[in-house]
Amino acid sequence: MSLAVPTIAVALSLLASAADAQLAPGAAPVIAVISRMTDAVNRGDLPTVFAAFTPSPTIVEDLAPYRWQGPGTPQAWIEGMGANAQAHGITTINMRLAPPTRIDVSSDRAYAIVPGQLSYTLKDGHSEHADGLITVLLQQVGADWKIDTLIWSGPQATR
Repeated sequence: MSLAVPTIAVALSLLASAADAQLAPGAAPVIAVISRMTDAVNRGDLPTVFAAFTPSPTIVEDLAPYRWQGPGTPQAWIEGMGANAQAHGITTINMRLAPPTRIDVSSDRAYAIVPGQLSYTLKDGHSEHADGLITVLLQQVGADWKIDTLIWSGPQATR
């Protein structure tokens, strides 16, 4: 079964602070925007989630339609994840992100790879897990970094 992070019962954490000292120059603001976005999802603060993206981003996820692109993408993606969770009887979900394995910053563009582990519980009480990678392309818009592309990739979840 495929699953992404729905808006219900979400707990996301980014363990970036321990990795900050190891990151290349210019990487800290990039990881900060990823952290702010995941923290906002954790709190259910959707306006902050949506504000983390450029006006016309691309999101690739392991649930149909698999790709969202253009204006309104973050909202459609969140709605799709919520519908997926409801359709599959998911009651709780937890995404843990590890320190980034790669961040490249070149002028007003950045590329980040962040390992993650998705765990969720179904109505029958059993849990499933999937390890994967989140690849994020960012663009500097004025003084702020914004997510222009977000891709989740990994195997299907297993018990």
